Amino acid sequence: MPTSTLNGRRRLRAAALAGCLAAATLSGTGIAAAEGNPTIPYDTDHDSWESPHKCADQSEEFRFRFYFNSNYGGAWVNIGHNLSDLASLSIGGSGGGYVALSYCDKGKGAGQRVANNSASAYNWYRGYCATVHYNSGYRGATDRIYPNNGMNLSATYNNNKSINFDAC
Repeated sequence: MPTSTLNGRRRLRAAALAGCLAAATLSGTGIAAAEGNPTIPYDTDHDSWESPHKCADQSEEFRFRFYFNSNYGGAWVNIGHNLSDLASLSIGGSGGGYVALSYCDKGKGAGQRVANNSASAYNWYRGYCATVHYNSGYRGATDRIYPNNGMNLSATYNNNKSINFDAC
């Protein structure tokens, strides 16, 4: 076999191997994953109380988290879009009805209502700010949490009733 053919095959194999290694590296970092958009309106809140993202350790769709205790402790729940009333989520469907958002079964406060029961929060969204409101309907005193930041709630400490997101 001519040397030029062997060199061409070696270059092709090396390029293919480099491509595979690059793809494996990117998939491990999460760079390829797309961040969800929490500002998209929903007809019901079904996705917030029924979603597997709600209690996932990590989620690209639900990147905001309320914690039962200060300093990101105790039970938590992930949020992925605006919620007008944490104590009364619309479940939609033919039967309709409402449920309160609850903390996941992970630590102190597990199963408790999230509304008026959160001490800290963290916002993992890269392009969206979160505003926690004292009252339902996005009213009252607020705590604003910027992208990739968290805080012990102050104006809404144990008095958090709604949350909305915006590009910031």
